[in-house]
Amino acid sequence: MRRHLVAALVALPCAVIMVLGLPLALQQSDEALRELAATRTAEARELVPVAVEALEEGERAGLRQRIAEYQDGTGARAHVYDDRGRSVEGALCALSPEELAREGVVRTALEGRFTDSSDPQVSEVTDELIVAVPVIHERTLVGIVVVCSELDDLQLEQWTIWAVVAVIGALALAMSGFLAEPLARWILRPVRYLEAAARRFADGDHTARVPVHLGPPDLRVLAETFNHLAEQVQHQVTVQKSFVSDASHQLRSPLVALRLRLENLEPHIEPDGSRGLEQALDEVDRMTGILNALLLLARAESGTRAAEEVDVLAVAEERVASWRLVAEPRDIALTVDGEGDLVASAVAGTVDQILDVFLDNALRMAPAGSAVRVRLVEEAGMVVVRCIDAGPGMTAAERARACDRFWRGARAASTEGSGLGLAIAASLARVNSGQVLLEDAPGGGLNAEVRLPARGSGVPAGLTGQRG
Repeated sequence: MRRHLVAALVALPCAVIMVLGLPLALQQSDEALRELAATRTAEARELVPVAVEALEEGERAGLRQRIAEYQDGTGARAHVYDDRGRSVEGALCALSPEELAREGVVRTALEGRFTDSSDPQVSEVTDELIVAVPVIHERTLVGIVVVCSELDDLQLEQWTIWAVVAVIGALALAMSGFLAEPLARWILRPVRYLEAAARRFADGDHTARVPVHLGPPDLRVLAETFNHLAEQVQHQVTVQKSFVSDASHQLRSPLVALRLRLENLEPHIEPDGSRGLEQALDEVDRMTGILNALLLLARAESGTRAAEEVDVLAVAEERVASWRLVAEPRDIALTVDGEGDLVASAVAGTVDQILDVFLDNALRMAPAGSAVRVRLVEEAGMVVVRCIDAGPGMTAAERARACDRFWRGARAASTEGSGLGLAIAASLARVNSGQVLLEDAPGGGLNAEVRLPARGSGVPAGLTGQRG
């Protein structure tokens, strides 16, 4: 965009020069020719009285002397013809008297078709200016005075005009080229700030704001509008998160009290009502799990925290060891595989929670006697943790929605869960500038993958990330 703006700022003076400078130079050149023609016409009229004496009284000596003085004083040459086009007297011209008489302006004057201003003509043969002035005596055309003038001085003046226009144009272009770059930077600087702030805001940094004192007034208004919009969105998000957190906290105590009262009712329940009591207690436990998940999600989205170095392989081994207690009763082999220095830059405690979500989902969906494998590798500056199960997997449409809050697939509807696990994992990954990806596992099943910035990768935690 900056290059386009610079090109436009440079092209504008070029267009102005083409539209105004060239016509102005042509006009000045034509004006110089007209002024020279008017001067030569006036000088020719000054020769008319001596031409009348020569044509009517035969006094040619005075005409010859006057023409010589005129030629010496102006550098132009004068020639007098009678009414029949015969040469009477004149200076030595580039054209012979006969050739001069054949010029269009001379023939027109001899035919009596002339105006008082005498239209000038530039000879195509000698590139001279020719003007013809009638000699009138007692209202009768008795001859004409022809003045020939070389155009050397006029051409020099015209070249001077073109040179001045060219110099002005070059200065304008140089000035526009010198000012275009800083002017473009001044105009586009607020746009760059706005773009950067919009990207940060879209990536979850709701504190992103734009300076409002830079650039043109219209862009300053746009920056103020963006800041106002960002403040409104930040306020609404804060209110929403606070509501979720507060509501979860406030509901936990009534649920705990409800469970205690239901348990206290057990001795008073008839044997045939025990099944209903167990179902009620299960629903209370399920609601408590949902509230705990909401609290965890609210904390994950509450803002960024400082990142630190996390030994992902050690964390994975520790979590796999804990979940083996759940896997062994169903004869599910739970393994972890990783080599090398697998250290990520992440917020403390987030990697554990992401792995817990992956392992919980994998063990619930994996059939008995199958295997769940956790593999760790480092790729392109990212530590990649893959949790691969042998369950039914997901369709492409299901994988696209799996990280939405409270969404549960058709196969998971019959199992326990709140539909918040993968949403929490994706949110925690974004806090760490990472992402969660869901893919088909080779041979069937699901490959749940989290990618986290490796130590020293230069990607700060809590600033970017995408939902898998």
